[in-house]
Amino acid sequence: MTRPVILVVGRWTDQQGRPGRQGIFCTRTVMDAVSRAGGEPVLAWPDSLERAEPLVELADGVVLPGGSDLDLRPFGVPEVHPREEHSPPEQDAADVSVARAALAAGRPILAICRGMQVLNVVMGGTIHQHLEESSVGHADNPHDVDVVSGTLLEEVIGGGARTGFSNHHQACDRLADGMLLAATTSDGCVEATESQDGRILALQWHPEADAETVPHNQAVFDWLVRTAQSG
Repeated sequence: MTRPVILVVGRWTDQQGRPGRQGIFCTRTVMDAVSRAGGEPVLAWPDSLERAEPLVELADGVVLPGGSDLDLRPFGVPEVHPREEHSPPEQDAADVSVARAALAAGRPILAICRGMQVLNVVMGGTIHQHLEESSVGHADNPHDVDVVSGTLLEEVIGGGARTGFSNHHQACDRLADGMLLAATTSDGCVEATESQDGRILALQWHPEADAETVPHNQAVFDWLVRTAQSG
């Protein structure tokens, strides 16, 4: 059986091999998790919707990975928060264009951390520019998330508390139309959302970080590839 093609949006770096050498990459943990699930991960770096659309047409599913903060000024937020750290504009262009193309084409999407936030604003929702640390450590820290009963996420990873590694200070605020709350933390942070049609899962934590050894985190990549295979 042909392995479904999973488009993974690349991440920009200025240290490809050595400082000052720019490059595009994806963490091996994401690529390996897609491969273990039976998919064929393909790295992409389009800078416009015109380039993203034919790439998405070739793919069976899409991963929007984590990364630096999204520049919210194009989405109506006038000021940059002092804690925000932006990649070059080409990074936002790649993520936003692939998100829009994937939504238009109806491709199944797994959105992770920054990818979740990109997807939410592209669909018309909002995000918090900065969350102060609370009783839950969201910066470079594993913590429990509480899965909402009756959701697709519960079907995929199981109910109750699940552990995930987080590293963020932005987070979803008002959810986009058509997206449902799927998990939270005890401090009220939105930890997962899903689409009403069951074609999108968006997670604030990084399931790829320990997907090799933690079955519930590998399960979201399995879901993506399974959904991509079903058309």
